[in-house]
Amino acid sequence: MRADVTAAEMEIEPPSNQVLAIPRARYSAADWAKIQEERAALQARLTAIVAEANAVDEELATAINMADGDAPIPPGPHDNRPDIQQALSKPMPEDPNQFTDLWNKLTPEEKDWLYSQDHNIGNHPGMPWDPPDHLGKDHYNRLYLPELQQQAQANVDSLQQRVDALARQIYMGDHSAATTNEFNSLAPQLLAARHSLDGYKAVQADLNRKDGVPRYLGLIDDKGHAAVAIGNPDYATRNALFVPGTGQDLPTLEGSDLKSLRMYNATLAANPDLKPGDVAVTTWMGYDRPMDLFEAASPDRARAGGAALDSFESGMRASHVGAPSIDTVIGHSYGSTVVGAAATGGHHLDANNVIAVGSPGMLSHDASDLSLDPGATVYGMRARNDIIDVVTDLTLGHDPAAQEFGSTRLFAAPGPSSDPIGLTPSVAAHSSYWSEGNPGLLNMGAVIAGVPPPQPIPN
Repeated sequence: MRADVTAAEMEIEPPSNQVLAIPRARYSAADWAKIQEERAALQARLTAIVAEANAVDEELATAINMADGDAPIPPGPHDNRPDIQQALSKPMPEDPNQFTDLWNKLTPEEKDWLYSQDHNIGNHPGMPWDPPDHLGKDHYNRLYLPELQQQAQANVDSLQQRVDALARQIYMGDHSAATTNEFNSLAPQLLAARHSLDGYKAVQADLNRKDGVPRYLGLIDDKGHAAVAIGNPDYATRNALFVPGTGQDLPTLEGSDLKSLRMYNATLAANPDLKPGDVAVTTWMGYDRPMDLFEAASPDRARAGGAALDSFESGMRASHVGAPSIDTVIGHSYGSTVVGAAATGGHHLDANNVIAVGSPGMLSHDASDLSLDPGATVYGMRARNDIIDVVTDLTLGHDPAAQEFGSTRLFAAPGPSSDPIGLTPSVAAHSSYWSEGNPGLLNMGAVIAGVPPPQPIPN
């Protein structure tokens, strides 16, 4: 550096670390401007060298102080890479792409330490599902699941013990208001606690399924949320997210997983060039779904869940390996309303396709209101006997399966009717889209596979 400065007939002022050009009478104005430009370039180099040297001095001083006991040793692992050490001393980046980039640079010890600090780390958008070192979403969420199940069991046991004691008091003649009120308060809490425990047991049973297709746990928390993938989304060239609707909480995971499995198989059948590792279908139960029709009339839960769905999909994009996959998001019933919320209200859903199945509305007037990837296609599907027709176009937006909505409409079998003649809608028809042989299932598989659906409805 000093040689370059001398060759340019300049000098470095030591106190200020400034590169100075020496004025000479022989320089023209044009020459002097050129010299000033060269001085600025040399100054930039010098500033960078000084900054690096100062950083090294600071790190060395810190290390000496910690070794002498003059400064505390910070908790956690220590990495010789300054950028990684700095990252470990701060909260993990919220941006999924930044998180993926950092996570892939960490050592196994650093990853395990982060889990020890936050057992929800596996739910972070952008964490790989199952990377080569197997320290990703699936690993850490499988570690967390038994802990959540144990906590839920302890809650059930505690409530059961107290309810039993109150029941004995009442049986022995204690009919005081205090005893009766406590019993009436705790009884529904016990039912809710048992339901929560059943949910975690259902997730564990799903992960233990022996049907030849691997499951990956992409989300689990203490709020009754989970996401289970069939196939590894990080390496799939065709990714699908399935969002169930009203009443579909964790204890019902087996039924939703069966729908995802059938879509997985329908995708492979739609394009014989696809191999099992090319396809992943994720059942996403990451929102507080309404549990009855009264709650399902309101868009509030959909709007709250839409942001979570948007974040989850962005995380899948960030951790994906290789060229971007074709991503399809399927929403059934109120789940389609959540999908709509993820693509409206200032949100952008990073999907190539959206399929609204038996939808009461997507919080939008038409398909053009949805913020999706450029060139994305919105599909609508409605069975003739689906009882959802009774509530569509009321409080949750226009019918996505109607021609005026602007979606590509897909055919589905009529589904069962409530009467022998076939004129009355039924609840059974609302879930019939995934029945084996249903044209609706074949259409969904084709869309996920990235091939033309076999039975669209002409406009």
